[in-house]
Amino acid sequence: MKVFKNKKIYTYPEMFRTMVCFFNGLRFIKQAKQAKMINKPFVERIMLGVTEVNGCTLCSYQHTGVALRAGLSRDEIRALLDGELSTIKDEEIVGVLFGKHVADQRGLFDKEAYDRMVKEYGDVRSLGVLGAVRIIMFTNIIGIMGGVLYDTITFKNKKLGLFIHELVRLPLFVIMLPFAFLTFILLQFSNNPRLVLGYKV
Repeated sequence: MKVFKNKKIYTYPEMFRTMVCFFNGLRFIKQAKQAKMINKPFVERIMLGVTEVNGCTLCSYQHTGVALRAGLSRDEIRALLDGELSTIKDEEIVGVLFGKHVADQRGLFDKEAYDRMVKEYGDVRSLGVLGAVRIIMFTNIIGIMGGVLYDTITFKNKKLGLFIHELVRLPLFVIMLPFAFLTFILLQFSNNPRLVLGYKV
């Protein structure tokens, strides 16, 4: 398990947007898997890369096990969680870099970056990559909240303000979730790709 000292703490609007995008992500990755355009090892490389940027220790622990079962080696997992990309296959590097870009931009991304990925992978596989990123961004937020609370209980976190902040966020997260799902439903009637995909203006 990689222990991250720098965790990304997302604002409430960013958290809500991540929830909405999560539901879209489930749809995107399902389509890509049904078309056999994305496989489990590729998904795990994307998710480990995003987890490294967000600094979620709990997710690094969980996805290390999943990645091992998907066929990744311990050395490759360690490299991904250290931010190294030398072990990634040439045909997957674009997707992993895109995921790290989304995490670095706190859930948004440049349309040009997505267009470059579409040129490389095509529409369905690119949506699959985006779906994997949306799912792990959502779980990273949950994992970081849980990690801060756990670290405080076990006396590893000395920042009382951070503990209180995450303690308040947890019930608000639960309250916001159904509203995010409703927003996702409404977006299904939108023809605006920026709202559906979630890229920057």
